[in-house]
Amino acid sequence: MSSKKPEPDAPRRSLWRWLVDWFRGTPKEEPKPTEGIRQRLEEVVYQPSGDGPVVTALCAGDVFEFQVHAHLVWSSREMDYDELTEQAGEFTSSAQDAVRERIWEVARTFSPYHSAAAEKAMQQALDTDWCYSGDAGKVRCRAKVRVLPDPRVREHLLPFALQELDVEANATLGLLRADRFDQVTVRWRELLDSLGHDAMVAYATQLTDPAFATVFARFVNHRRASVVELAEVLRQASKDHEHVGMYEFANAYDKAVQAFCKQMGLDEGGWPVIDSEPAAKAGS
Repeated sequence: MSSKKPEPDAPRRSLWRWLVDWFRGTPKEEPKPTEGIRQRLEEVVYQPSGDGPVVTALCAGDVFEFQVHAHLVWSSREMDYDELTEQAGEFTSSAQDAVRERIWEVARTFSPYHSAAAEKAMQQALDTDWCYSGDAGKVRCRAKVRVLPDPRVREHLLPFALQELDVEANATLGLLRADRFDQVTVRWRELLDSLGHDAMVAYATQLTDPAFATVFARFVNHRRASVVELAEVLRQASKDHEHVGMYEFANAYDKAVQAFCKQMGLDEGGWPVIDSEPAAKAGS
């Protein structure tokens, strides 16, 4: 039999060395990493491409169904991307079952017309992550959903949606027309104020745009009628005061008539009447 030699004992420290080590403090040894556990500082994320499986969930009333597209997102800090995709494939079936259970519970509380609100509530129900432990480490899973209404509901709502679009378009068009009308009216008012009410201008407009000439002629004739009417009132007042012997008042009214006619460009014979439809007569 071969005898195994005993290993020599570690050398004992002297009393002086023991006191020096105690005074300085014995340095702590760094713990060795445990085998099989790998920690990464950066998170690895994997999301399968495509729309994902479609989950049908009954709405309130148990007649129509929501069409829910569920997207699973996997992440981990303990493995690389290839290992994560392998682990995701292993736990996908279990994760989809968990998503379906939460979706079914939420869908029954919403009307088939309220798919947007149902999507928001489902996302809140799926907002927490859940974990799976595999051979390569721990992985986290979370879900994102996109909810579409039942095709029969969409077909039923289509005529109403088109009417809503028409109403919105007409309202937008009406506001646009009002804005343009305001701009055009202000510009025409500035132009008419600058042209004044001279009868010669009305004749000159017939050399430019026929429609504008027609409108401007009507404007001039209207102003002419008002001015002539006021001038006649002043003349009659002057004659009335002259008949009763109030010559000073008659003279004042006569001067007022002359000043007014001069200011308005009105001669003794009055303004000529402008043809308000030159284009129609020219074509006859």
